[in-house]
Amino acid sequence: MKIREFQKEFEEIAPPTIAWSGDNIGLLIGRPENRITNILIALDLTMDVALEAKRKKANCIVTHHPLLFHPLKNITPSTRTGELVLFLTEGKMNVYAAHTNLDSVQWGVNFVLAEKLGLCDVKILSPIKNSLVSIIVFVPSGHVEQVADAMHNAGAGAFSKYDQCSFRAEGTGTFRGNDTSKPFIGKAGTLERVQEVRLETTAEQWKVGGIIAAMLKAHPYEEAAYDIIPLLNKNSEYGLGAIGTLPKPLSQKDFLGRIKKQLGLKTLKFSGKESSIRTVAVCGGSGSEFISDAVAQGADAMVTADLKYHTFQEFESHLLLVDAGHYETEHLVLPALAKKIQQIAKRKNHSGKIFITQQSTNPVHIF
Repeated sequence: MKIREFQKEFEEIAPPTIAWSGDNIGLLIGRPENRITNILIALDLTMDVALEAKRKKANCIVTHHPLLFHPLKNITPSTRTGELVLFLTEGKMNVYAAHTNLDSVQWGVNFVLAEKLGLCDVKILSPIKNSLVSIIVFVPSGHVEQVADAMHNAGAGAFSKYDQCSFRAEGTGTFRGNDTSKPFIGKAGTLERVQEVRLETTAEQWKVGGIIAAMLKAHPYEEAAYDIIPLLNKNSEYGLGAIGTLPKPLSQKDFLGRIKKQLGLKTLKFSGKESSIRTVAVCGGSGSEFISDAVAQGADAMVTADLKYHTFQEFESHLLLVDAGHYETEHLVLPALAKKIQQIAKRKNHSGKIFITQQSTNPVHIF
């Protein structure tokens, strides 16, 4: 399996377009045509991880946090990043990062954290916006089903619980071809009136290219008329954070105890008045900007990381706010990520091995 093949497959299940603007994801080091031997998966890329990859003959390292995020002024051993880049390039190792796109899928960071805490009926806390389009195409009456089937098979009209969703309305289409045209219906140079169906469906932006290609292939007209209209609707399939409910309410003490047990923690930082906990929001890593979403959706508690003193203070009367650690709330995703990569490897008949790092890349220690 080549890097470009892995990238294409992976980005179908964690599309780059759902990542935050400016996030540095995808292939960070390497050539798309490089053939993968083994793959090592880690939250962060440290020298210990790179050395482990070398020992395991893994020439592809997949991380959550991008090694390269800010522009580099030089690549020399004088900096941690420079030393790593030199080691990786000299060793012909490839690096791929899945960051906020991995946060935003329902098999990613936040849903894994929610599952670990035992939440039920989990959904996206803050759905992404500006990711949907409406696709409208005009089809002669007798060919609607073949065009619709082609578009649906390419991913149009699919929602969490439904697929093959469309709207259809009949009307009259008019056209006149020039002398070089070869109209499917009627004659060149003649104004034609044809019974057509307005076929309308929705899709995510990153699927549009494939859907339009499938539609044009199935459409009988020499030149099909269609519209692609951006939508402002929220996309409940992708987004940051997650929210769900506990099977039964817990006291604050018992809920905090559950977090410590499930995440293997010795300490927690939290604020909030004593209350019964049932609805819980989570956001692995730095999630302070989504606390207001949790409050608006009636969360009794929110589990996240990297919280500031004044953030605890601001929300202490609204909900139980828990800082469980950045690494501690994110590294749980590695087995889920490994499973997805194993599925890709199987589909591509890749014989190499997929490893999860044995190194703890948490830079924060508690005494």
